[in-house]
Amino acid sequence: MRKLVTLAVVFALGTASAAAFAEGNAFVNANAGYSDYGIGARPSFPGIDVNQRNGDPASALRVGYRWNSVVDYGFEVGYGYLGQYRLNVADPYGATRYTQKNRGYLLGGNLNYNITDNWYISARVGWFRGRNTYTVADYSPAGMETVRGTMTNTGEYFGLGAGYNFNKHFSVGLAYDTYRTPRGPMRSSDAGLDGAYLRTTRAGMYSIQGEYRF
Repeated sequence: MRKLVTLAVVFALGTASAAAFAEGNAFVNANAGYSDYGIGARPSFPGIDVNQRNGDPASALRVGYRWNSVVDYGFEVGYGYLGQYRLNVADPYGATRYTQKNRGYLLGGNLNYNITDNWYISARVGWFRGRNTYTVADYSPAGMETVRGTMTNTGEYFGLGAGYNFNKHFSVGLAYDTYRTPRGPMRSSDAGLDGAYLRTTRAGMYSIQGEYRF
């Protein structure tokens, strides 16, 4: 997180002089929608009941500054919450519940093009400092056993959007963003799993997007 904050400060200071030559706006951008963890079809095993949910309600909040040009350009920092993935497996001898949550900090750049005074398209790309939290709970006649773990790594995000400008300050639209956290070592409450490498996590988010410009 310290590296992301440092990068944001350096980027802001490096671009501050441009404000003297180009008019722009500070903005707050918020997304609310649904995530998709991109995990394949539900596995099927004889005699085993498998219930899988790939996504969850998701949201993101960004603040930044955008300079006006033929294509408006700027930078953003923020935070994304991608909900969780769930997998429940049950058989005559017990059940296992697996959950994975993903959230993290954002630092990147954005572009905005006004097709007309009212309609726009947008794009963004940057770094995603993703924190994945894993929980595995085993239920059996002997009782319940729970194992937890976390993995934090820096990947990337990018997104596209389109919508309507109600006026020069406020717009609403639709957006799709995809986030990636590279594979890395897990920190776990189980000594046998601590340090184990987990696979890359990819999650998409379909959302309604609102932006207010100052």
